[in-house]
Amino acid sequence: MINLINNCLFYCLKYCFLGFCIFIYSFNVVFIVKLAKCFLLILLIMKRVLFLLLFLTISMFNAQIHMNIGSTNTGTAPVSTFFSYSYVQQIYPKQELNASASGNITGLTFYLDPSSKITDSSNWTVYLGHTSKTAFTSATDWVPLAQLTQVFEGTVINNNGKVQIVFASPFAFNNTDNLVVAAKENSASIDINNFDEVFHVYPHLQYSTLYYKGDKMVIDPVSPPGGIRADYKSAVTFSGLTPRTTPGCPFVTNPLNNAFVSPVFSNISWLPVEGAGSYKVSLGTSPGGTDLINQQPVTANTMSPALTLVRNTDYYLKVVAVSGAGESTGCQDIFFRVPPTPVNDDCANALVASVFPYTYVQNDGVTATNNAGNIAVCSDAMNDGTWFKFTGDGSEFTVVITLPSGSTFDPQMGIYMGSCGNLTCRGTVDSNGAGGQEGARFVTVAGTDYYINIGSFEETVDVPEGNFTISITKT
Repeated sequence: MINLINNCLFYCLKYCFLGFCIFIYSFNVVFIVKLAKCFLLILLIMKRVLFLLLFLTISMFNAQIHMNIGSTNTGTAPVSTFFSYSYVQQIYPKQELNASASGNITGLTFYLDPSSKITDSSNWTVYLGHTSKTAFTSATDWVPLAQLTQVFEGTVINNNGKVQIVFASPFAFNNTDNLVVAAKENSASIDINNFDEVFHVYPHLQYSTLYYKGDKMVIDPVSPPGGIRADYKSAVTFSGLTPRTTPGCPFVTNPLNNAFVSPVFSNISWLPVEGAGSYKVSLGTSPGGTDLINQQPVTANTMSPALTLVRNTDYYLKVVAVSGAGESTGCQDIFFRVPPTPVNDDCANALVASVFPYTYVQNDGVTATNNAGNIAVCSDAMNDGTWFKFTGDGSEFTVVITLPSGSTFDPQMGIYMGSCGNLTCRGTVDSNGAGGQEGARFVTVAGTDYYINIGSFEETVDVPEGNFTISITKT
């Protein structure tokens, strides 16, 4: 671009000088008039060329989408610098990219501290691709290499806190699917850097990133080994894409779409949106409804409404981001439901397990009540949650509680003998924290009824339960 401007000036001066020489030589009035018109035409053309170049320059610098480039957190993305070899895939949803249209991605910029060393982590191969995934569902849920396009292979450097990658050929992003960014690091050595990773990342949706890192072998992206999922992604700039002038729609993290929630509704939360200064929250009992909360302004990315929701009712939540340029558009409702009280909410209505193995998915546990109060039959008291019952036959039984991915429910299992009005303690189990599995194995007495209560571990206060799966087997 600078060369083009220089060339324009050079030819303008060249022909001006030539014209001046001819003028001195001939001193023809008619020729002087024509030469003046020529000069004016050249000046007009140059003016337009300069305006065009200025416009193209501004457009070039605006054609960038930044993803949390101010973050200073570090993680294993886009590659690992602390292990010899790594392969990392990251998902950037269309909603997050918030591009104004489809377009060509011409390069990527990743961020790190200017002093960080990546000399021994600089042999990169980079791929881009489209996907319908929003998260990696398992440690082996890699996007197949056949669905990716190699956009770079070579050596990278830390240029004052940036690793800038320019593609030989642009990648055509369709602005319909989500974007996969994959990178393979092939160097045999490692960079120490205070014994930690150095690339800047930011927190995002659960399992947004899948990575493998090790010291034994270069990873083959055709068949990568099982990796580790992470809830963060690289701070990155996508060159070539133009962002919308208005911010993107927030990702609501609580409640989740299609979730069952407790009537005691205490928290709405969402991920921060790039460029947003505030948010508006609406909640209603019909799609797009605002009968409970009507576009309430919020400056943080969380809200604690003082609401008690109605059982057996559907709710619709919408959060939009606001910036100086306007509000995000096209944001979808988050649907959630407060189910009715579980059928096995109290001891008297315990679900009976009679055929083994027995499995039950308690997907309405969030609306369990505490009935008459916490259960203190055992010395380790607990909430009154949901109940199950089976009759012993002298065999050894195993009871296991598993929770859905991402659950924050911290369950305790209470095991009792006798009858609901006269329970005796067999034992309690609370070995793990929130989201953890609980289990117990014990030998039963033939003909004795056993009651199992799955509730919050809290001994003295009522805390909402969560959803879980119970399995009862005998050996």
